Amino acid sequence: MNSKLKIIDNLALAPREQVEQIVEKAGYYQGNSYLEFEARRLYSAFQPIYSIAHKRIVGLEALVRAVDDKGEAVTPAVLFSRRQGEAIHQLDLTCQQVHLQNFHALDPPDAWLFLNVDPSTLSRCARYTDFLNDLLVRYNYTPNRVVIEILESSIEDESELEQTIGQYKDLGFLIAIDDFGAGHSNFERIWRIQPDIVKLDRGMLKKAGQDDSVKELLKGITSMLHNCKCLVLAEGVETAGEALAAMDAQVDLIQGYYFARPFLLSGSIATRRGLWKELYNEFDELNLFIQERKRESLEPYRNRFAALTVGAQKKNLLDEIAQLMFKLPHSIRLYQLALDGEQCHANINSPTIQIEGRDRLYALANAQGASWKRRDYYVNAVNNPGNVQMTQPYFSVSDGTLCITLSVLTRLHGEDFIVCCDILPGD
Repeated sequence: MNSKLKIIDNLALAPREQVEQIVEKAGYYQGNSYLEFEARRLYSAFQPIYSIAHKRIVGLEALVRAVDDKGEAVTPAVLFSRRQGEAIHQLDLTCQQVHLQNFHALDPPDAWLFLNVDPSTLSRCARYTDFLNDLLVRYNYTPNRVVIEILESSIEDESELEQTIGQYKDLGFLIAIDDFGAGHSNFERIWRIQPDIVKLDRGMLKKAGQDDSVKELLKGITSMLHNCKCLVLAEGVETAGEALAAMDAQVDLIQGYYFARPFLLSGSIATRRGLWKELYNEFDELNLFIQERKRESLEPYRNRFAALTVGAQKKNLLDEIAQLMFKLPHSIRLYQLALDGEQCHANINSPTIQIEGRDRLYALANAQGASWKRRDYYVNAVNNPGNVQMTQPYFSVSDGTLCITLSVLTRLHGEDFIVCCDILPGD
């Protein structure tokens, strides 16, 4: 490895001259090449990024590490604090150069290099791309080896950034948006920018492991990002539960301490042996457990509903069916649809279960005349007459709850109707 490292200290120079400018003879720090920047040694740590489907490393995120002249660690927050304009640009370029140098020394096969880049640096598109391309030529890399990672909250001028990102993509670089869901998130922005990868804020994943509604939301967000033609990356995964939540949400890529901590070139990637086998086994076992619990908990509801609507008791009036269903603790309402999907009467609500959101959504409480023909419980019932159907948990506009709907197309008093019963999913 060449021990002569370069640093950019004169932005008036041409990019190639910037790359070739040598300011000192540098050695190594903890097995890493380093660059001096304002009396601080900058070097690289890399955190692996895994493909869940491929069960292997597909990328390394470059993280700057620094020590002062006394050998004391300097945090990235301190290193980048209060820097702006020319200073942040110069620091950014220095980090990119040291990361490329160390990535080349590592030279992982079939893996992207993720580079965190400040939007102000990107805005100098022509100069920065020339600089970056010269670095890639030096190390014999093509642009598709590099993922330019942008913190979403740092985006200010969206129209300018959109144009700039388009230019980088045209050159072959990949684009990642970081911390999506952390408070500044905007699907319209994602749709306009069209990044290749979106990194979900770890707070969403953590909440998904604690709240079923957030878990369903995470699935929806992942699906929407896939529709925007983006790969979805869950970062900050620290527990098996969070990893399983990411897998359940159909996330593509994953990163965090549970899989591997950032490492130096002097160290090694400490991925636990057998991790993926264990994780997939746990995923299968968990899904089997959930399905079994779901079957056990919902079977009484399904059996009673079938007996009342397509069995010997189907002559009962809807009110009578409702009262018998309400004897089961999680039944919250019954309603009847015409064959065109329009609700025939108002909801019959359980007298014993109080739904907090019902009062808040009072404007939607009267569902008589509402059309539910877009809903799965209507479509599935129409396509399978006489057979009880059961949905996955979904958001009900009637009261803002997550519920499961039993539905069946059956004859009541000589006419065909679709009878529906909503159930709270339980624990």
